[in-house]
Amino acid sequence: MKVVTFRRRARMGRTAIRAGEPVLLPDRAAEKAAATYPGLVNVAGVDGYYNKYEGQPLEGRSLLLVRNGGFGDLLFLTPLLRYLDERYKHGGLAVACGRRYHGVYLRNRYVRRIFTYPVKLKDFVSFDYQLCYEGTLEESEDPTLHAVDLMARHAGVADVGDRRLAYGVEPTLARKAKNILRHELKVKPGDVTVGLHLRASSPIRTYPLESSLVVAAMLGAAGARVFLLGAEGDWAKTVGRRLSPSLEFKNVDNLCGRFRTMDQTVAFLSRLELLIGPDSSLVHFAGALDIPTVALYGPFPGAVRTKYYPRCVTLEGRYAVRPGLEECAPCFKHGPNPCPEAGEDGASPCLRNVEPEAVIRAALGVLVTKGRTGANAQ
Repeated sequence: MKVVTFRRRARMGRTAIRAGEPVLLPDRAAEKAAATYPGLVNVAGVDGYYNKYEGQPLEGRSLLLVRNGGFGDLLFLTPLLRYLDERYKHGGLAVACGRRYHGVYLRNRYVRRIFTYPVKLKDFVSFDYQLCYEGTLEESEDPTLHAVDLMARHAGVADVGDRRLAYGVEPTLARKAKNILRHELKVKPGDVTVGLHLRASSPIRTYPLESSLVVAAMLGAAGARVFLLGAEGDWAKTVGRRLSPSLEFKNVDNLCGRFRTMDQTVAFLSRLELLIGPDSSLVHFAGALDIPTVALYGPFPGAVRTKYYPRCVTLEGRYAVRPGLEECAPCFKHGPNPCPEAGEDGASPCLRNVEPEAVIRAALGVLVTKGRTGANAQ
């Protein structure tokens, strides 16, 4: 986290910044601002303004928790927010995050106020305590420490008790999702509905496209209604262009780009019976909403992300660079670049080793346990 001061008026997103007004930005954003406006930006450390929260009593005290994103990371904070609010009868804490992530907290009763990056320094120092989470998840390589517990430990809290993630679907969006399923997608009573999330925010954590679409084709052939979920421009746009001609799609709908916001996507997800996806935001929203899930992991051990989702089956891929060598997964790597061992498709070898047939078996097992299978799923 850095304190950034512009020597002339500037705008970042929807936020207007006056000349000489110091604001807080994540390290990378501060570096980008300095490179974009050479000679016009001063970058300094935040330590002199940072009164770090480390578990102190909060009666009569204010606390600001700072994390830019992403969606899953901010959801991992919700058990801590619940714990602090209920223990100290606080009446609502404050968080700072990127504007696109505000929906995570808009209906969270433990959050009183949401700040948007860039955070003005005068707002930051107005709190008795602050707690910055930049790098907290990225720097952890403990294969046993769940992200919820990691977030709590960073706050000096050994045990938050209730580790369920907290997220509320907007009722109006839930009704719209129901109407989309019924009237636009013609889902009939008795249909088994499955969401298939095609891409994580990082390529290293993304399940191979071809494997995902094999899963979709097989589930559709088994009688399920399968909905491909993702952002506009995701790999799903290649359906019908880069696929093996042997793949035949039945009961599969490409909804990538159909929903403009994450809140709308999650409202649609809340109406489905099963989610299949990589280590991604939708897996964690499904955990918060108690939706049955098959999660696909490789670079990260599933236990550090999905252990507290009782209705989640996690499949983990393994890979060794050469026979006889120690497996390199989990490697705890993420970010904007593919795995160094990836092939032309950019997919991580460990995730490629999660066979579509194994995903299908897990999905059908979840649906059988739930008492729901397609007519031909036997």
